[in-house]
Amino acid sequence: MKSGPSALLLFFVTTALCLVCYEFLDRPAALFFATVNNSTKSVFGFITLLGLSWPYLAAASAAFVYFRFINKNEAVANVCLFLFTAVILSGLANDLIKVLAGRSRPCLLISSGIYKFEPFAHHYDYASFPSGHANTIAALCYGLSVATGRFKYLWLILALAVMASRVVLTAHFISDLIFGAYLGVVVTELVAVGFERSGKLRCGEAGSKEQGLENRE
Repeated sequence: MKSGPSALLLFFVTTALCLVCYEFLDRPAALFFATVNNSTKSVFGFITLLGLSWPYLAAASAAFVYFRFINKNEAVANVCLFLFTAVILSGLANDLIKVLAGRSRPCLLISSGIYKFEPFAHHYDYASFPSGHANTIAALCYGLSVATGRFKYLWLILALAVMASRVVLTAHFISDLIFGAYLGVVVTELVAVGFERSGKLRCGEAGSKEQGLENRE
């Protein structure tokens, strides 16, 4: 991700895309996927579990302790710390915007025709924007791409699959996913810059031969 004008342009493009989706795509998409059969939803119900943050946070914490204090591999331990930091900070930023926005979820549109923002509602039904699952999987996959320098298309497919599951399950609108993913990538990029400047992370180091991870792909 580039800084300066490019980063600002990306923000405006993302915001514009969200507004277009809000006006023209979010409602029809939600109403369409409300008619999807249960067998299809069960498949996406499994996929959507990959967007939960706590398993990644727990795994990154355990891996950090192992590589830092047992295996004594500081470089890999730093990668684990980087992923943990990226996921948790992007999640906190996402949760803050959820509270400030208070966007109604698709379930309210489907059941009652409600389609609005109610800031500071502090209720699950008004916590649609941005998507937490999209935020988590985008932060994780972008972080893995930065840390390993490998499998970029695999991470992208994984992220898109989880994001799609939230729409199919009518848990989120399309614009929720777009901004959630955008926020996850931006926060992860900022965390990566901080780690790189402190010398704790080098792009692609987790996949390098020097770190001994060639056989762990």
